Amino acid sequence: VRPMPGLDAGAYQENFHLLDNRFYTDFLAQRTDDWGNSDVHACEYFCDDGGMRWTDWHDNRFDDEWEGRESCQSGDTFGMLLNLEEGTLTVYKNNRRLGV
Repeated sequence: VRPMPGLDAGAYQENFHLLDNRFYTDFLAQRTDDWGNSDVHACEYFCDDGGMRWTDWHDNRFDDEWEGRESCQSGDTFGMLLNLEEGTLTVYKNNRRLGV
């Protein structure tokens, strides 16, 4: 997720989710020049089927056909590198790059 230092995190304790459209206006109000031109602001990965979802905080987008898509098993280690400038999410499984 993008940095939002002015956001009062305490106001979002109940039923909070970064991809919940009830909060998009609040999140976009935190926009700074540091965000650049990318429209990827937050993302998530689903271990059960390897799907991914991202948002520009106007709507959510699903990518079910991305290169390297794999689900995970108990004991797997997953890592994600969100490049906010490029608007990409690189996914790693057990220290192996799955895809972007």
